[in-house]
Amino acid sequence: MRFGVLIAFHQVIQTSAFSISSTIQNHASLSSDMTAAPIKRMPFQLSVSTEDEMMDLGMDLDLDINLDAQDLTEDNSDDDGSRALRPIRRLKRSKKKPLIAIVGRPNVGKSALVNRIAGTQSGGAIVANESGITRDRTYRDAEFLGEKFQLVDTGGLVFDDNDALFAREIREQAMIAIDEAVGVILVVDGQCGLTNMDQELADFLRKKITKDLPVHVAVNKCESEKTGAVAAADFWSLGLGEPFPVSALHGVGTAELLENMFESIDKKGTAIQGFGTRAKKLAEVKLKMKANPKLNKNLPGETDDEALLRKYGLGKKAEESVIREYEEALAAFDVDGDQEEIGIAIIGRPNVGKSSLLNSLFGSTRAIVSDMAGTTRDSIDAVMERPPPIGSDELPTIYRFIDTAGIRRKSKIDFGPEFFMVNRALRAIRRADVVLLVLDATAGVTEQDRILAQKVADDGRACVLVCNKWDAVVNKDSNTFDKSVKYFRAELPQVRWAPILFTSAATGQRVGKVYGAVDDAINAHRKRVSTSVLNEVLRDATLWQPPPSKRNGSQAKIYYCSQVSTRPPTIVVHCNDPSMVNDGYRRYLDRKFRESLEGFEATPIRWIFRGRSARDVMKQRSMNGKPGDGGAGTSFPFPYAD
Repeated sequence: MRFGVLIAFHQVIQTSAFSISSTIQNHASLSSDMTAAPIKRMPFQLSVSTEDEMMDLGMDLDLDINLDAQDLTEDNSDDDGSRALRPIRRLKRSKKKPLIAIVGRPNVGKSALVNRIAGTQSGGAIVANESGITRDRTYRDAEFLGEKFQLVDTGGLVFDDNDALFAREIREQAMIAIDEAVGVILVVDGQCGLTNMDQELADFLRKKITKDLPVHVAVNKCESEKTGAVAAADFWSLGLGEPFPVSALHGVGTAELLENMFESIDKKGTAIQGFGTRAKKLAEVKLKMKANPKLNKNLPGETDDEALLRKYGLGKKAEESVIREYEEALAAFDVDGDQEEIGIAIIGRPNVGKSSLLNSLFGSTRAIVSDMAGTTRDSIDAVMERPPPIGSDELPTIYRFIDTAGIRRKSKIDFGPEFFMVNRALRAIRRADVVLLVLDATAGVTEQDRILAQKVADDGRACVLVCNKWDAVVNKDSNTFDKSVKYFRAELPQVRWAPILFTSAATGQRVGKVYGAVDDAINAHRKRVSTSVLNEVLRDATLWQPPPSKRNGSQAKIYYCSQVSTRPPTIVVHCNDPSMVNDGYRRYLDRKFRESLEGFEATPIRWIFRGRSARDVMKQRSMNGKPGDGGAGTSFPFPYAD
């Protein structure tokens, strides 16, 4: 009987083979067109589940075939096994927050204009007086006239691959940004005037893009209102409509540019209905509020018949109608709050595979990858989403991966673009919840890796060690994994509590396990333990190893401890003298707490040692010492008067 069931299962697999193979061929033909795309994992997953109690004729076969190339293979089981986790996919862009692409030839001020509109002059896109600073597309949130939207900054576009470094890759990134956008702003240089590259780019936009998207020309570097209009007049020949003189440095003309862009988006209908018109509707309703309904002249938007009926009180009450319209116009500005995101920073030395890891997680070429160190300049965000389990009311889990530039030794960094690149990378650590410290499995641990590990621990961020290029390790045997774990534990004592993953971004080996490690790190980073449990562990630790003592016989006395905060877990230990608790005993307490309590494997524990309470200190306070020293005795004749 079981043999017959197996034959039936074999026939089911054969009937599904043709559809699966054709789908694989379609995905292969699509992936072959992508240039420099990383090797992906299987675009489908085949899982067969059986019931615990199988009858001879009642074995259920469940074929779960997922043919979405965007989904990444992930563990489909919960901790309790009751609900299945759905595959992780790219976050769908919200239609309520449209995207406007900023394009142009190199060194015309695109990043400066993005910083001006988004209000990120400090900590935004890197700006320098040299071409080729921006390579990948970077996204910034912006708001104007109550409308929230996104700006995407792109690298300088050139149509000849020999004119600039990574010209083809930058052009591909810019084309992706244009495909995602609802409008395009072409930035040109008003001081240099019209060039052949500007003309070529304008011809491309006019022939290929303007029929679907609105395109406006922003003539940058026009700080003077008198000469700005004259400089902008040269760009009428581009054939893209009126050129707007703007100054990304001072903000001149940016409001007029965005107002016209919103009007064009509304006319083209490329964004959601009503985008860019809420401020105009509110202004019209305010005029109605100020107008006197008893006047003979018509109100804005009112016909002659409605005005006549209103004059004699036969029509609808104008005051109630205007108030209702005013409330609706104000309610249009109410937006829902953004969902909480899990920030994941990818940091490491140059050329260890950070961008390759991001591309493997994202499923496509999100960042430009090359063998040359220093390819990534600015911080690049990639947002992924894990949908909630089927049938649950939970919100989806949002992962925001932040790819950073390689951090070299401080002595080798000169003031300039690289200085700001390193600052962006260090800032990404502070704004992340979890840090993926990428190491080179073939090169081992360097001093710079230890410095970065110490930086992560000092900032109190959860950490996961990702040893990349595991496929390039030669002469591997059954003991290589254990030896490698011991080696990295010994060489990185700063993050000895961090889990270790051995991955290969080029082949996708174990890349899917990053999400599980991140989830565990988040739970550990936000873990809270009751005071009673902490004090039980503290009592056992102090009985096993008493606190240190000095030569004069004085010894530190530890009274109790409690957890005061999370992210990271912070434990306050009350003792008689914090200065008597040395670093060695603090490391001992950290180790004993991690051994006794589960869930702190991927996060640092911040220890704070406090002396006796303020009440005990005030009892010994003197009133006759030097000003500012607090005294050393008690006040007489009223020792507790303070």
